[in-house]
Amino acid sequence: MMKRIWIFACLFVLVACVVKPPVQEMAEARSAVKAAQAVSGSQSESVAYLRGAEEALKQASDAIEQKKYSRARLKAQEAKRKAQKAAKISQKDH
Repeated sequence: MMKRIWIFACLFVLVACVVKPPVQEMAEARSAVKAAQAVSGSQSESVAYLRGAEEALKQASDAIEQKKYSRARLKAQEAKRKAQKAAKISQKDH
């Protein structure tokens, strides 16, 4: 019985250590979205990517509130990619 409790406790600690909020990914996504907003052009493709980035960032924040950290990480990465694409398109316009 003690062995089972010990194993359960170890697994609980291991899982608790592995699943953490995606702090770095969120910071990178926020930074990328702000940068894209700063250079935002009027080209519809750029605007569409920027809106997608903003929505993905919101979904990431919502997922963190729900403690769904894997989903939050994926959405933050998506937001960063879309924001970078929006910025790249906007910079081509200039």
